[in-house]
Amino acid sequence: MATIAHDYYSVDVSSPRPPTSQIQFRLWRDGQVTTGQKFLRVYRSVLELSKLEAVFWAEPGSGEYTNIERLDLALLLAQGDWLVLGVDDSAPRRVRGANLALGEPGVYTFNITSVDGGGGEQGDPALAHARVRVERVPSSREVVLLERPADGEWRVAGYGPTPGGSGEIDLRVVGGDVYAMAVDDYGVRFVADLAVQVGQRIRPTQYTGWVYEITEAGQLPSVEPAWWAAVGENPSQPLGTARAVARRYFQPIALGPGPVEVI
Repeated sequence: MATIAHDYYSVDVSSPRPPTSQIQFRLWRDGQVTTGQKFLRVYRSVLELSKLEAVFWAEPGSGEYTNIERLDLALLLAQGDWLVLGVDDSAPRRVRGANLALGEPGVYTFNITSVDGGGGEQGDPALAHARVRVERVPSSREVVLLERPADGEWRVAGYGPTPGGSGEIDLRVVGGDVYAMAVDDYGVRFVADLAVQVGQRIRPTQYTGWVYEITEAGQLPSVEPAWWAAVGENPSQPLGTARAVARRYFQPIALGPGPVEVI
């Protein structure tokens, strides 16, 4: 912080800090809380392992909750998925890598396990042919496939996108009924002065059914605006120095059980 001092007054010329997101991790080993020291390292991608972006650790004797870091929110959102490597050196050593979307502040649970997600590699490989329409128009959505085996214990069989409205999603199935759930983009809660990119979605702090998709990059206003609904041709409107259009948020819709193709 810099201050210009005079005999009768002083002026603070420090620049405002960009919005940050407070992130903490809860680290498990094979789905359980253990006391050994654990580390979690965050990178942009597997091609940029020489550049470490952030480090979280859980102290020995506790081994569960990590330190808290404040990370640049605009950078987190612009990157999208981050490569996260979890390491537990307690014998036998466990290492797990996963791509995570980090944006909303909070505590993220990360399971350092020998099988992805505590069972993601169980079952026979299969394919689901997914098609999503919103108001009769093909739409890109995330689709999650849930399976209910004979023992009644629900499990995630797989998930994936439907670019352009359709896609094939890789699954692991154990012979149960499979249900599909399509999930809309809920966006990021409004943060004052946040730098935003084209395609990102912002939602009001008091949600009323609409989210706002950025059409021109810029910076959100310092004070939350009066939000608007989509009217007529739904033209973009100023949102700070950015521009955005109102989009209806559609609640998740589930269908099933449906057929899958076992490979």
